[in-house]
Order: sequence, then C-alpha cells, then structure tokens
Amino acid sequence: MSVRRTAVVATVLALSWVFSAAAAAGPPRDRTAPTTPTNLRITASGPNSISLAWNASKDNSTNWWYIVQGCGGMIRVDPPATTFTHPKLGPGRTFTCSVYAVDAAGNRSGTSNVVTHTTPPDTTPPTAPTISSNGVWPTRVSVSWTPSTDNTSQVWYTLLVDGQPYGSDLIGFRGITVLYLSPATTHTFKVTVRDQFGNRNESNTLSVATPAVTDTVAPTAPTNLRFSSETSAPELWLEWSQSTDDTDPQGLILYEVYVNGERAGESTTIGYSDTITYCRATGVNRIAVRAIDTSGNASAFSNEILFTC
Repeated sequence: MSVRRTAVVATVLALSWVFSAAAAAGPPRDRTAPTTPTNLRITASGPNSISLAWNASKDNSTNWWYIVQGCGGMIRVDPPATTFTHPKLGPGRTFTCSVYAVDAAGNRSGTSNVVTHTTPPDTTPPTAPTISSNGVWPTRVSVSWTPSTDNTSQVWYTLLVDGQPYGSDLIGFRGITVLYLSPATTHTFKVTVRDQFGNRNESNTLSVATPAVTDTVAPTAPTNLRFSSETSAPELWLEWSQSTDDTDPQGLILYEVYVNGERAGESTTIGYSDTITYCRATGVNRIAVRAIDTSGNASAFSNEILFTC
C-alpha cells in the first residue's frame, strides 16, 4: 500500500472516531442560566399573609421555574406566573423574601432584589372552654370541657383543682378523672388554655362536692398478673385478670401498679386489665397490682412478678 493511501485511510478512521464519540456524547450540556428576575415587590399583605410579584425571567429552554425563598419556606412557581401569595405566615415575625430562576440543567439565575415584611404579633386569646362534671364519687370527680380554638396555633390545656395544676399543658385532652379526693369535701375545677404565643383564656369555675362513703367493701384482688410479649426493659407491659366489686362495675375499678413497693402513678388505669410500667432500679424489680373502688376501698395485692432490668 502506498504512503499516500495509508495516510488517507488513517484520516478516515480518525474522523470516524471523532464523529462516533460526538454521537455517543449526545447534545452539548445547557450551561446558560435564566436571566435574573427583577423588581420584586409586595402587592398586598395582611396580618398573616403576603402577596409578591416580579418581572419575568427568560431562558433558552422551556423547562425552568422560579424559587421564592424567605417567605415561609422555598416555594416553586412555574412560569408564566410571576406572582406568589403565602396565606399563613406566623405572627410577630420578619420575613426577608427574594426570588431566583433555575432550569432543569441546574443553571441558576442571580437573585432578585429583597423585600421585607413584618407580621403583627398575635394578641388574640383562644376561645374559652366550658367545664362540666360527668361523674362524682366519694374519692373521684370526672370532668370534661368543650374544645377551645385559636386563630393561629394549636392550644394547650391545664386543669386546675382547687387552684393547683392537676394536668398541665395537655394537648388534645377533653377530660380528666381526678383521683384520690377525700369523701364529703367540696372542690373547685377550672381549665386554663393558652396558644403558642402566650395568649391565655380560662373556663368557668366548677364547684363539686364529693359524697360521703357508704360502701366499705373492697374489690377482689386482681389475679394472674403477668408480662405480655411486648415487654422489653425498661418498658414492662402488664396484663392481669380483672377484679370485681360489690357496688362498682368493672369499668370503674382503678388499678394501681407498685414497683419495688412504690406506687407507679403513670401506670394507674381505670377499667382496663393492662398497662405499661417502667423499671425503677437496675437489677430485680418486683411488681404487683391492686384494685381501688370509687369509695377508696383497696383490695389485697395480686401475685408478685419479677423482672431484671
């Protein structure tokens, strides 16, 4: 083969490789960012809202969008829209808002000018709940209250018994049974409610007198106290066979759990034959349960079970 022909063949092969490589690489990557949105402005605002508008960007592709930032998060707005409204901003806060454009290739424009908006503080208290009694016994009073609503946040309830908190900052509760009261005594009940921003309200005051004790017979002792399969230290899942009482139905019998001789108050339950208690010490924990009726009569203890924590 001549030198000239060899050179021609080599050139053809080289060009073939170049064209093949270009075809395999595909079209060139888009490296052109959208133009920067301009003239960001506040067009309307309210106590908890803000509306924005801006002058449009342009891009060499058809797949791009705006990102509004600093006004309650990062929000995507698809063109041709050049406006955005956030309807629920938190009260008493300053928001610094801006907008930029970005395309599908990740090219980002510059950031627009910044606008600032401050929402007024929330000074509106939650609505006042109404408290009432559902049941009265010698040593217990069951109360419930109507739900309270707020204009900006969830609410927290505190039950006051004789002016002292019995349950504080409760979320979602609508009632409590107050235990261990003395027979033939009078007690006051009130619910206070607060929102996230410290605005408060309170219910009516309820006065309730507990009756004197007429029943002196204790319930039978719970039996067959045992751990359920969910038990795993430090959480001890308990089950037992329910007690019976001469006057109270089983749904009103209170069960107290004792661990190492001390009452585990968080494990107290009414009308159920199961609860959860917790390890009180490293090593052997001794658990027993007893029943209490609405007159305060206490049963003997159940069988005792052991758990090593």
